[in-house]
Amino acid sequence: MPCLPHRQLTGLLSSSLRASFSSSLRAPWALKALGIALLLPSLVVVSPSQAAERWQRAAVLTDSFMEVALKREYQPGSSASLVRWQAPIKVRVDSQLGNSRMQRQMSEVQFRHLAAITGQPLSFVSSAGKANLRIAFIARDHMTREATAYVGKQQAATPGMRKALREGVCLTLFKTGPDHAIASGLILIPADYARQKARLVDCVVEESAQLMGLPNDSDKVFPSIFSDVTVDTWLSPLDYVLLKMLYAPELSPGMSAAQVRAALPAVIQRIAEQGELSHAIRRVRQGSLREWAGD
Repeated sequence: MPCLPHRQLTGLLSSSLRASFSSSLRAPWALKALGIALLLPSLVVVSPSQAAERWQRAAVLTDSFMEVALKREYQPGSSASLVRWQAPIKVRVDSQLGNSRMQRQMSEVQFRHLAAITGQPLSFVSSAGKANLRIAFIARDHMTREATAYVGKQQAATPGMRKALREGVCLTLFKTGPDHAIASGLILIPADYARQKARLVDCVVEESAQLMGLPNDSDKVFPSIFSDVTVDTWLSPLDYVLLKMLYAPELSPGMSAAQVRAALPAVIQRIAEQGELSHAIRRVRQGSLREWAGD
């Protein structure tokens, strides 16, 4: 997903307030398996246990985390600072189009699942003034208006943002404070277009996970919802572990790529000792949207 920094009011060199955005560009569910066959014809088929062994390796976990947490699609070759929530998340579900009851249920299950994985305090509020994260189910025709209202006309007019609004299915935006902690977030899901593309559930799952602080998409991360070359609609065991790593006490917002890489061996060792790697396949399903949907 595309991700660009946004600097508001204080100029291009200011780090006091930033926003990043990401959009879902993947193909519908039915095409994902076909895409793998077309793009990777030379891969040797491996058993589930063999595949699990690969993503459980420390080197793979480290590289995967660096890809989705420290890189940005529109800043190739460079690394950003680590971002994540520090303050309690207060979610407002704003259903303007579609089945509001189902949308609220999906959102509540998904965000509570993420809170349980990360340990990040989270609650749901009905007042816009009390919310610092809004998930909005809107008409596709309203995407540009909503994005502009959040980031401002200047950021909304950048080539990256225009491309995301034009080509993406759904869109995630967030702002960070001086300490690089996420201060607010917005998820825009065009309910009409997402259903047409069979991406409504995908949007809820992927965008909410990215807004926790894993904003980059990378085909190097697999199996994962953060990869365009994937068959996953739901959080994968690898995604579960990456979220655990993101909210590890050894890490903090604002850490550089070098600082994060240096800290990850201790993080991985600790979560491995806690059984998070060996039991990730089972634990990622507990309380998940996948479990709620009966898949």
